[in-house]
Formats: sequence, C-alpha cells, structure tokens
Amino acid sequence: MTKRVKRMVELESKIRGREVETERRDKELKKREIEIVRKEEKEKKKKEEENERERLEKAKEEEKIRLEEEEKIRLEKMKKDEGKKMLDEIMKEQQRKMKELNAQIEAMTKEVKTTTMFFGISWKVESFVKECREYVEIKMKDKTVEDQILWVLTCMDRGTVERWKEMIEDDLKEGLREYATLEEFFGEIRKEFGRKGKGKKTEEEREKGMDGFWNVVEEKKKPKVEATTPRIPAVGRGSRFWKR
Repeated sequence: MTKRVKRMVELESKIRGREVETERRDKELKKREIEIVRKEEKEKKKKEEENERERLEKAKEEEKIRLEEEEKIRLEKMKKDEGKKMLDEIMKEQQRKMKELNAQIEAMTKEVKTTTMFFGISWKVESFVKECREYVEIKMKDKTVEDQILWVLTCMDRGTVERWKEMIEDDLKEGLREYATLEEFFGEIRKEFGRKGKGKKTEEEREKGMDGFWNVVEEKKKPKVEATTPRIPAVGRGSRFWKR
C-alpha cells in the first residue's frame, strides 16, 4: 500500500511538472507572437513614412516646376512691358514664394517627437496628453477616434496603469465604452491619473519620481493591520462603558 501511494505521489508530481512546463512554453510562444506583431507594425509604419516622404518630395518638385513655368511666362511678358525694376521685383517675389513653399513642406515632413511612456505619475499627465495630441494631429489625423485611442494606450504601461489600460481595451472591444473625440478620452486620463489637488507639484513629489510612485503603489497593496490597543475603563466618571 505504501509503494502504491508513493507511486501515485510521483505521478502527480510529474503531471504538475509537465503542466508548469506547458504553461511556460505557452507564455514564451505568446511573447514571441507579440514581438513579431510589433516588429511587423514597426516596419509597416516605417514604410508608410517613407512613402509619405517620397510623395511630398515629388509634390515639391512638381510644384517647383509649375512655379518656374508660370514665372517664366510672366517674365517674358513683363520684359516687353516694363524695365529692369519690374524684373527685379518679380524675381524677389519668386524667391519669397519658394521660401514659403519650402517652409511648408519642411513643416509637413518634420520628424515627430516620440511620445514618452506614461507610468501613472500625476504631474506628468498634461505633458503626456500634449505629446500624444501633437503626434495624432500630424501622423494619425485621418484615423478613427478608436484607432487613435488604441495608439495612446500603447504608450501607457506598468502597475495600475497597465490594469486600467487592459480594462479600457476590453471595454472598447466589447462596445461598453465609446468616445466621440480623442479629447474626451484625454479627459478620462486626467480624471483617472491627474492631480486631485490644485497647484504645482511639490519638491517632495519631484524628488520621488518613479521610485516614489511605485513605493506608494506597493504600500497600498499591503494589508491593513488592525489596531491592538487594549481597552481601558473610563476614569473618574463612574461609567461601566469601555473606551479605547
């Protein structure tokens, strides 16, 4: 009977070991799948940016040729009607237009600052919202509000932020939440993680930084310990009630 029990214990131990190994392999596979998807998205994004840059460069060249042709026709006409003074004015106007065009194209093709990851620090909410808004206005202006929100969520990570992000993603997929505009979603972020009080952040908050934030999170996770102060009778009142 003892050998049989021992055998059963060994079998159960092997089964548990296999289950743990299977779970570990599943996690590794999921992690690899996520890395592959992220890599594909990054390459796709890079390709789209390159195509957009080429399109803008082509538009710049076409606009330049068009302006040159128009100015050429105007110059030929003006040479017949006016003298050198008018010709100089036309040349200056052409240079001004070209500068403006170059400035516009440069503004359209400028690199957008990468949005800083948000980890739930209250006094960094506004800077995070500002960076996300600038990126969306330049890179995702034609996307739907839901796509813009999902992108913003990719810039949020760790701790309570991760749990809140997963809740929002699930609610969006299931249709439990709906935002008319991106600004409405930014209001939700401010409400959830923004500063509850008024005024600038204190020196203590600035010194804490990320370490202070995670220390506070860990403190909140600890179970509360009930007071064990012994009860003592009320003194000098002749009362039978006990007070703490």
